[in-house]
Amino acid sequence: MPATLHTPDPSRYLDTRNQALRLFAERGFSRVSMRELADYLGIRPGSIYNHIESKEALLFELIEELYEQLLHGARQLQRRAATPAERLHGLFEAHLRLHASMGAHFRLAEYDSHCLAGEQQAHIRELRARYEQQLLESVEHFTGQPVGNSRRAALSGILALLNQLPAWVEAPEMNPAARHELLRDMVLSALRGALRATQD
Repeated sequence: MPATLHTPDPSRYLDTRNQALRLFAERGFSRVSMRELADYLGIRPGSIYNHIESKEALLFELIEELYEQLLHGARQLQRRAATPAERLHGLFEAHLRLHASMGAHFRLAEYDSHCLAGEQQAHIRELRARYEQQLLESVEHFTGQPVGNSRRAALSGILALLNQLPAWVEAPEMNPAARHELLRDMVLSALRGALRATQD
């Protein structure tokens, strides 16, 4: 359900969207007024609705795009992963790699989704639940047993960790490969803890 495109030039809209994404991620969505957004984009406040439907519609589109990308990656892994272990580890790897290209999207999803309208929030929760289900099924295939309530809660926490961890761990002295390995090890340590959780 993307924001309505009022301009006939898709590339112009994409540029507008990318600039708005940077501003929202830097300042926080709720702190950016429509006038400030227009100034940042270099357009007159009165003409901003020729570029976007609304600030909230744009936020919704960006968060929806993130979860659609996560779900697409999970479906790809489901088709090609040879073993349950490869599928589970591949899910974590793909999630962490997506931060490199969609880090700003993750920040909006974690900190600004409450700014969406009720129907939009419900749709995002549904997408997140579908992705979390992919994680639960991967764990069930890996362990060979159903996920109980305690383990389900722990895995939900791991999903939040995956969404936020790269933004928390600032390690400028590390090269990207070493930083990725550190993040992966932290997530896998959390997973090992979740797998030890009492099943009920």
